[in-house]
Amino acid sequence: MADDPAAAAASEAARARQSVPTTAPTKAPPQPVTAPPQPPMLAKNAIYGVGKLTANCPEPKVKPTSVANVRAYYTQSTACLNAAWAPAIRKAGFTFTPPKLDIVAGRSPDLPCDADAYGIYCGDTIYVDAQVDLDEYRKDPELVRGWMAFVIAHEYGHHVQALTGMEKAAFDRRLRLNGVDLALEESRRYELQASCFGGVYVGADLAAFRKDPGWADLFAKVVGSTDDDGYDHGSTKNHAYWSMAGFRAASPAACNTFTATAAQVS
Repeated sequence: MADDPAAAAASEAARARQSVPTTAPTKAPPQPVTAPPQPPMLAKNAIYGVGKLTANCPEPKVKPTSVANVRAYYTQSTACLNAAWAPAIRKAGFTFTPPKLDIVAGRSPDLPCDADAYGIYCGDTIYVDAQVDLDEYRKDPELVRGWMAFVIAHEYGHHVQALTGMEKAAFDRRLRLNGVDLALEESRRYELQASCFGGVYVGADLAAFRKDPGWADLFAKVVGSTDDDGYDHGSTKNHAYWSMAGFRAASPAACNTFTATAAQVS
């Protein structure tokens, strides 16, 4: 009797299966995710080439004992920051516009962006919670003055980033990054640069800002006492490094965090 065609096909299939290796092919190891190159707007921005800032504003004399006083302090500080940064912004080829200022007390401001902190730059406005200053002034009057000077200078640093196109470039770049770690690193580059820009202003204005020779030590203490629970602002060590780099140079040239190594912005 002739072989059953179906049985013959099954037998042939069995022999074919026996000739196939029983181990799965080795997969290539996963390749590390690398970020695309930094755009020129971040890595080669014209603001880096404007030279030293010129500033000649004394420290505001008001003490943070009331919301009105806190508002007066930040209003005077912002006017000084405008005077120092406006020529640099224009020299770099950008249009200067001053930021708005909103001082709140013990509440989260009504923001068009998702943020909640002591100091915030959102849109074209700097927001500061005066209640923090009021509370801290009762604990340590000297230290809080250092914090107030740093916070407004840091948030103004974000305004500089916005005016020079870096805010939009950094935001667009983060949208294209693949992975949380890379996005957090990019956020740290952005925040550390704002702190460096803050240091640039304070360093440029040091002679007039405060005659006290201990002011530099106070500023170093403030910028060296931050934390980074969200891994998005930079370690205490790196925050101090970039803030003091700007402080010592008094020039935006010291603040190119976007070409720094990953270790320098951890």
